[in-house]
Amino acid sequence: MTLVLYHYPMSPYSEKLRLAMGLRGIAWLSIQVSPQPPRGTLDQVLGGYRRIPVLQRGAHFYCDTRLAFEALHDDDPSVTHLDAVDETLRDWAEREIFFAVFSTISPIKVLGFLVRQMGVLGVGRFMRDRSHMMRDATLKVLTAERAREAVDKFIAHLGARLSSTPYLSGTAPGYLDLCCCHPLWMATQIDRRVTSAWPLTVSQWLERMAALGHGEVLPATWERVVQGIVDNRPVVVRVVAEPYQPGERVGVAPSDYARDETVGELVCLDKNRIVISRSLDLGQVVYLHFPRKGFELRRLQ
Repeated sequence: MTLVLYHYPMSPYSEKLRLAMGLRGIAWLSIQVSPQPPRGTLDQVLGGYRRIPVLQRGAHFYCDTRLAFEALHDDDPSVTHLDAVDETLRDWAEREIFFAVFSTISPIKVLGFLVRQMGVLGVGRFMRDRSHMMRDATLKVLTAERAREAVDKFIAHLGARLSSTPYLSGTAPGYLDLCCCHPLWMATQIDRRVTSAWPLTVSQWLERMAALGHGEVLPATWERVVQGIVDNRPVVVRVVAEPYQPGERVGVAPSDYARDETVGELVCLDKNRIVISRSLDLGQVVYLHFPRKGFELRRLQ
């Protein structure tokens, strides 16, 4: 089934999935969207959900990179399973280091990078949007000094671990490598000289990850995307954990930041996943997949 990735070039989490495509060696359709809403037809599909990237497979839209990576492996949850030590490292990378890494780079370089990507007016819109996005955030924000200390400690940890293996996942790259790579990839995009202060094992690992490439990237049109939804007649098993019931109207929203809510009918709910359906204006039904962890679910009257 054709895969469509909604992404934008400077998005670290988008790079995580682009490299996942390269790791799988697959072809995919690319739709580049704005770094912030509005995003046209995609907004109609996703409702309030605003994070990027989103992976589409037929009528299914995966609103989380872990679920999207599993979708690349036919929804096999074993491909993202990590032991306790590795899960702690993944969480460190994607919860703390993802935000802290910006404190290791000169604000002037960050601004220059954003201007090159979006232009002066685009940067203004981007900064206003990110301020709104973080307004109700529940994340703990580190001071600049603590953030730099955290990043230094993280990189030193990676350097030690990579001294005995080419990848964090072992002899071949895997999900853990993708999770730990993309925050540092962002830093290298802003200032390519930043790696000069890192252990050689880390910089060489990043080069190996970049060499995975992005697979075969094909342009996409909204018409082709809609046709993919129409042609896909998914069989959705309506397994819903109590006290919820299939078909209930619910709202789903991230619990940490960008907490805009998406509304739909509950299709699936278990310990790992929330799936809701939404009807588009043209009559098609789409299914949005969210992780249970890190998202809030509430009944609507």
